[in-house]
Amino acid sequence: MVGSFSLLNKNLVITGASSGIGRCIAIECSKAGANLLLVARNRERLQETFDQLTPGNHQMIVADLKEFAQIESTIAPLLAGHLPVHGLVHAAGVEFTAPFSMTRPKHFEALFAVNVIAGFELARIVSQKKYSDLQAGGAIVFISSIRALYGQEGAVAYASSKGAILSGIRSLSLELSPRKIRVNAISPSIVRTPMTDNLFETIPESAVELLKKQHPLGFGDPIDVALACIYLLSDAGRWMTGQNMILDGGYSV
Repeated sequence: MVGSFSLLNKNLVITGASSGIGRCIAIECSKAGANLLLVARNRERLQETFDQLTPGNHQMIVADLKEFAQIESTIAPLLAGHLPVHGLVHAAGVEFTAPFSMTRPKHFEALFAVNVIAGFELARIVSQKKYSDLQAGGAIVFISSIRALYGQEGAVAYASSKGAILSGIRSLSLELSPRKIRVNAISPSIVRTPMTDNLFETIPESAVELLKKQHPLGFGDPIDVALACIYLLSDAGRWMTGQNMILDGGYSV
């Protein structure tokens, strides 16, 4: 990839890179020329992603992002080989669907820990002056969800966590703007991954057909999110910050 959309020689940290959207983002960013530090919990699946990367200065680390106090000490040794950090993509996330009557504080805590707190803690770490380049600026991208904007039964806790991301990026974008670090989010609707395919097998065909009708351009693929992410990380997105990119195949209209 050349021109303004190139990520050549940019050093990126990508979480949730072991599967689904996070894996595709990692692979496509490597094709665009980036050097990657991949973070996920599952070593075997993370290695599968690593093996599919276009050659570059890549490293991977297995970490539990819920261990907030240990995040910096865990990734700092590897960040030393990826300086300066030009970007962060927080694609790690957990989902939970259940009636509100069955939703407990522990469910909110689990969702917010990974979806929100871990992402902003990583943003705090990589945006420190010792890791970032004050001249080059940078970009931080959070993967939110269409559920942050449009309600769904059984998604109170999940939607709350994804909505918190959208609120947080607006304030963070202002704080980091003097250093030319941009902060944005992408809110996808249904994206075809092994997880969603498994979900479709558990619900009636009529329900799947209804969902398809609600998406004029059909369901998305992980690469749709990955290419949007590349735009936000690259120089092509240099004038966008504090924004939420809705990527939903027409669902919201």
